[in-house]
Amino acid sequence: MTQADVLRALDARAAGQWGLVTTAQAKLDGVQGVQLLRLERSGALESVGHGVYRLAASPPPEHLRIKVAWLRLDPGTPAGDRRTFGPRSGVVSHTSACAVHGLGGRPEDPVELTVSSRRTTRDGTVALHRAATDAEDITVVDGLPVTTVPRTVVDLLEDRADAARTGACVAEAAARGLLRVDDLAPLVAGFAGTYGLPEEASGAELLEFLCEQAGRPLPSRKAGRSAAKAAGPGAASNPERKRPTIWEVAKRAGVSHQTVSRFLKNDSGMKPATRGRIERAVAELDYRPNLMARSMRTQRSHRITIVLPELSGFVPIPLLRGASAAAHEAGYMTDVVGLEGGESRRARSVLSLLETRQADGVLSLVPLGDLAGGQGAGQRPVVVLGEYDDNLQSRGRLADGRPAEKILRHLAGQGHRRFLHVAGSQDWASARNRRAVYVEAVERLGLTSYRVVDGDWSVRSGYEAARDLPADSGVTAVLAANDYVALGVLRGFQDRGVRVPEEMSVFGWDDEEFTRYFSPSISTVHINKEEVGRRSMLSLLALLRGEPAPESEVEDLFHLVPRGSSGPAPH
Repeated sequence: MTQADVLRALDARAAGQWGLVTTAQAKLDGVQGVQLLRLERSGALESVGHGVYRLAASPPPEHLRIKVAWLRLDPGTPAGDRRTFGPRSGVVSHTSACAVHGLGGRPEDPVELTVSSRRTTRDGTVALHRAATDAEDITVVDGLPVTTVPRTVVDLLEDRADAARTGACVAEAAARGLLRVDDLAPLVAGFAGTYGLPEEASGAELLEFLCEQAGRPLPSRKAGRSAAKAAGPGAASNPERKRPTIWEVAKRAGVSHQTVSRFLKNDSGMKPATRGRIERAVAELDYRPNLMARSMRTQRSHRITIVLPELSGFVPIPLLRGASAAAHEAGYMTDVVGLEGGESRRARSVLSLLETRQADGVLSLVPLGDLAGGQGAGQRPVVVLGEYDDNLQSRGRLADGRPAEKILRHLAGQGHRRFLHVAGSQDWASARNRRAVYVEAVERLGLTSYRVVDGDWSVRSGYEAARDLPADSGVTAVLAANDYVALGVLRGFQDRGVRVPEEMSVFGWDDEEFTRYFSPSISTVHINKEEVGRRSMLSLLALLRGEPAPESEVEDLFHLVPRGSSGPAPH
C-alpha cells in the first residue's frame, strides 16, 4: 500500500468523525502502526491521544479532548455506528455534556463519559461513570451522543457537583429554552437534603437555591408562583390537569389537526420545517397520544409481535434490539413470543394473533410456511426474516463465510503462513460456509493449513484443539469458529505456556461482549445484527403504511475487529 493509498484510506475513515482516526480503525484497512508513525513524522498526521490521530488537512474540531476520549472507548468501531447507547459506545455526560451543550466548561475539567457496563481507564484526564441511560436521555450534538440537559443536571446532582456551577448550568439552559424548570423540578426533589436544604424542600426550591448560588435567579419561577397565587388555592391543590388534545397541538404549531395526525403516523413526506414546529408543540404541551382511544377507533393494537421458536437455546439479542428500536420509534410496542411446533403450526398461531387483533403485524425470525411474507389475517402484514431456520440456526446473509478469507488476508499481512481452523458444528450452514471459505482461501492465497479440527461451537472443543496441537506443527495462527471456541483455544495455549499473541495468534467470530474483557482481548468478526433487525422491522412498517419496502441489504454487515489476541507472526 503506497503512502497515497494510506492517506486515502485514513481520509475515508476520518470523514465522518471530525477528521480523526484511530489506530484500530487504520488496522482494519491494512494500515500498520509504522506507516502511521511515518505520516506523523512527515506532518500529515497529528497524534491527539493514545491511539488517535488527526489528519493535518482537517480543521481542529471543537471539544477535541471529549471526542478523542469517546473514540477511545471503542476504537475499532466507526463513530457513525456508535450513535446509540450500548455496552461499547458510551455517552458524553456530566460536566463534559455541559461543555458540549455550551453551558460552561473549563479546560482542566476531566472528560466525563457514562458507560452501561463496568469499565476502567488508566487515563487520569478521563472519568467513567457507570449507569443505565434510556434513549430519551440521549441527544446527538455535532455527531456526539450526549446526555440531554435535564439528564445532565440530574447526573451532576447525583455526583454532588458544585452548587454554583450546577446552578449556572440550569439558569443558562432555562434562559435558552433547553429545559423547562417545571418539568425538571420533580426529577431533582430528592437531592434537596444533599445541598443543605430541608428534606421536605421541593425540586423547584432546590433549583432556585442552586441558581441563586450562581447569582442567576430564575425569574420564570417567580412569575409562575405569582400566576399560581392569582389563580387561587384550588389551582395549587389540584395538580391534575386536562390531557392536551391533538387540536391544541395543531393550534400551537400553526397547522391543521390532520397534519399533526400525519406527524404522529411518522409520515416521511412531511417538510422538515413543519415537522420541527409540531415536535416543539408536542414537547411544550407534553402531548401524549391516547393509544387506548386510538385502538378503539382504528381497530389497531399498536403492537407488533416478533416470533421465535419455543424454548430456543439461542436468542439473537442484537437483532431483537434493532427491530424493537425501529418499532418504538414508529410508535409501536413489541412482544417477543416463542411458538411451538413446525412451520404450519406456528403459522396457525400467527393467524390467531392477527385475527384476534392482538398484533398489527408480525416479524418472524423463523419460517412460517405459506405466510412467508405479505399479508396475514385482515390484511395485517407478516414479514419472515430469512436468516434463520426452524431452530434459529443462522443461514442466508448471517451465515456468509467470506469473512474467513478476510481474516486470513489480515493475518497473512502480519507474516503468518501456517494455520489451524477449529470449525463449528457441521449441522450449521454458517460453520460449513466458514470451513469451505477457509480451505479455498488458504489454497488461493498460497498459505498452508495444518488441519481443520471438527468442533461443536463449544469452549471445550477449542481448548482440546489447542491442547492437542503438536509443538512442532509450525502453526502460528488459529481461526476459531466463534468466540467461545476462541476462548477455549486461548485458555488451552495459556495452560501449555504458549504466549498469545507473541507465539500464537487467535481469531474468533461474533464479537461477543466478553471478548473485550478477556486477557488478552480476543480478535473477532463483528456482525451488524442490529441493523439487520432494524431494516427487517422497517420493511414490516412499510407494509403497515402501504409504502414501498426500503432497501434491506446491509452494507458492511461484517467487519474485522483485531484485538490483543492477534499480532505479527513470531520470527
